Amino acid sequence: MDIKNMTLKERFMYKTDIHSRRQFFQWCGKLVWALFRLLLIIGMAYVILYPVLNMVSKAISQDVFSAATTKWIPRRMGLFNINVALKYLNYQSSFLVTLQLAVGSSLIQVISCAIAAYGFARFEFPGKGLWFTCVIITIIVPVQTYIMSQYVDFRYFDFFGLTKIFGYSVNLLSSVWTFWVPAIFGVGLKSGLFIYIMRQFFLGMPKDLEEAATIDGCGPIRTFVQIMMPNALVSCLTVFLFSIVWHWNDYFTASTMFQFGERPLAVMLFNSTDMQTLTSSSAENLNFSYVKSAAALLVTSPLVVVFLVAQNFFLESIDRVGIKG
Repeated sequence: MDIKNMTLKERFMYKTDIHSRRQFFQWCGKLVWALFRLLLIIGMAYVILYPVLNMVSKAISQDVFSAATTKWIPRRMGLFNINVALKYLNYQSSFLVTLQLAVGSSLIQVISCAIAAYGFARFEFPGKGLWFTCVIITIIVPVQTYIMSQYVDFRYFDFFGLTKIFGYSVNLLSSVWTFWVPAIFGVGLKSGLFIYIMRQFFLGMPKDLEEAATIDGCGPIRTFVQIMMPNALVSCLTVFLFSIVWHWNDYFTASTMFQFGERPLAVMLFNSTDMQTLTSSSAENLNFSYVKSAAALLVTSPLVVVFLVAQNFFLESIDRVGIKG
């Protein structure tokens, strides 16, 4: 088509047609890309939510004999499996032990890790780089390498050899002190990672704050307590929530330290042999996998509640902390 021989009106209609087709193809491309993203998000959400939905479905199901035909929505629903799981887990006592262990250790870790992180971020001392390298190494060293020596230390706990003077030792096993004592000295569960996170936050804070505090007569301790910590509440919240989750779900260390008496929920949950014996020997029609799903739901539900309550603060803290060098 020769544009030169067109009239002004024909040229305008021709260009308008080309522009319309170009817009149409652009719209089709955006639509295909939006559908692809939607399908990708749905697929990822399904992979992530499938275990949760399957766990809830089994926990409330009472279709014991038709388990092979029940997929998502049970024919009969009830709280029977949950009641059995509550009895097996000894939920009230185990929940209190887990709460003391997780919350207490997390609060202690926030304080001890903040002190260590502030020292690495602001003070100069001999071997600073070497000591911080040791802190980083604790992140990658598996707990299995030192758990037995830690077990012996808590079984015959002797604080700087003082108890030997009186001829006896303290047994801290099966108590929350097996988690609290390492947290006090900054070597608790994932403490190396928490020190690193808070050190990065302190490095990103302006030194003008400390210089102004020094001019006003504040010493290092007062500056840390009154100036730095109030500004580090965001990173403290991040460390606190991460610490709660890790302590709540920890099984290996807890199963080693709690071998008698009241035990945390994670230890009770993973002792599936006792639960299977309970379900097989019971006169009721119990399904082991259904009771196990109900127990898992009871163990994880407090963490879900904590996240729902603190999600806004948590997401804000993740966004503001960052990793700055």
